Amino acid sequence: MNILCFGDSNTYGISPVDGKRLAAYERWPSLLGIKLGAGYEVIEAGQPNRTLVNDPPFSGDKLGIKYLEPYLAAYHLDVIIIQLGTNDLKRRFALSPADIANALETLILDIKNYYLHRELPKIMILSPPAVYEVGAYQSIYAGAELKAKLLVEEFRNVADSNDCSFVNCFELITTCPSEGIHLPISQHEVLVEHLISIL
Repeated sequence: MNILCFGDSNTYGISPVDGKRLAAYERWPSLLGIKLGAGYEVIEAGQPNRTLVNDPPFSGDKLGIKYLEPYLAAYHLDVIIIQLGTNDLKRRFALSPADIANALETLILDIKNYYLHRELPKIMILSPPAVYEVGAYQSIYAGAELKAKLLVEEFRNVADSNDCSFVNCFELITTCPSEGIHLPISQHEVLVEHLISIL
């Protein structure tokens, strides 16, 4: 079984402690592969700053849709796990939860269109975890705490209306409370155990 994990810096595995990438046995996509074992290939496709709606200025081309298709072409996929939306909450984008959810639906429809005459992989949507307006991210994510909470139902509705699985990461896992954006190692482990139970 081939599983694509397509997301942002929490999929890539940025540590909230030092900003470096967590080890393979610590970040959730590779840990998922380790725990699933033989017969499973987990493809890591996390990219810091990746968005659903915008290309962040000064960060190159990070729009999710543009980077997904090469993975669809390169692998025979059984499951696509999407963990996006956090970067879209940045203040400078001034997006509503509905704007972000609409972009998620566009991404899902693009996937379905790509597989129009082939078997569609199972699509699993992970809502963004909580965002805390603290520390270095306080001004960047001003207003994001409430929006992240509102995104849960928006993403759930998009997942339900498109026959996708849904994981409420806002309730399942906890972002580092002192850093505000990224997941502690322990929360990567919690996410993996939950994903294994529903794959």
